Amino acid sequence: MKHVLIVGCPRSGTSWLQLLLAQHRAIATTQETHLFNNYLSLLEQSWQRFPAVDPNIGMKRLLSDDEFYGLCAEFAKAVLGRIADGNPNAEVVLEKTPGHVRHGPFILRLVPDMYFLHIVRDPRSVVSSLCAAAQSWARGQWASTNVARNAQIWRSDVTLGRELGTLTPRYREVRYEDLLGEHGPGTLASLLAWLDLPVNDDFASSAFVACQIDRLRAGGEGVRNFDTLSRSQPNFFRKGQVNSWKEDLSPSAIRVIEYMNRDLMEIYGYTLLSTPSRKPLRLVIDQVLSKVERRVQGQVNTAFERFHRAFGAATANGRTK
Repeated sequence: MKHVLIVGCPRSGTSWLQLLLAQHRAIATTQETHLFNNYLSLLEQSWQRFPAVDPNIGMKRLLSDDEFYGLCAEFAKAVLGRIADGNPNAEVVLEKTPGHVRHGPFILRLVPDMYFLHIVRDPRSVVSSLCAAAQSWARGQWASTNVARNAQIWRSDVTLGRELGTLTPRYREVRYEDLLGEHGPGTLASLLAWLDLPVNDDFASSAFVACQIDRLRAGGEGVRNFDTLSRSQPNFFRKGQVNSWKEDLSPSAIRVIEYMNRDLMEIYGYTLLSTPSRKPLRLVIDQVLSKVERRVQGQVNTAFERFHRAFGAATANGRTK
């Protein structure tokens, strides 16, 4: 049984890629589990934190490193096994949580034979989609309306995704644009072949017809695993186009994105509209405002801590009188 994680920057097409692969009957999959980036990473953070706080407390008095990570590995394999149980014909367990891209070394310590499928999309499209999500169904959650912050998220996640290829040979990278173009069925077929799953051109073409964005937005009738993988958020599936960012982003926003990510965009073959020789004014202003915001927040936190300590001391004195 192969275990595969689809990873990448949020809004890069991870959900669509998962649906395309999920049309194969030998693949078992489910909704985002956040298995490694939330559940197990929180355990690891506590494991690493307690000795620094107080070496006399915490589980390190009971477990060795190998025992702790062994228990985490057992938990991970149990969850992946539960996904497999959903399809008696499964040869591949497919999980898609974009944030897993930020935990590669940890994941490989628990599941050394894990496969990683990293999808990359034009950062201008990703930033546009992140901003749109932050203004609607993801408002106040993980998305931001700030162009520079979203551009930095893309850069960080893509860089971490590329590093996975240096950590394991079980790594494959695919561009969203290659899936969306005329060579999409061939690209999908090559991904299935990478996983040693039987496939033919008819299957790949049928999967693309079934998973057309318009069809998914309309309810996904006839799409295998759609009920399992569909999202309740309105407008989760947006335009599914390559250059829609040209209509969504202002020229100044485009300059910021391209300035911050020029080197990676050139590596992936994304054509630049601008070649700024100096930092865009919009980015300069944003960085100044962010610095002020952090400073103010730090002062607020310090004031709150002082108040909390003073209140606690006053309460304690009141009790002793």
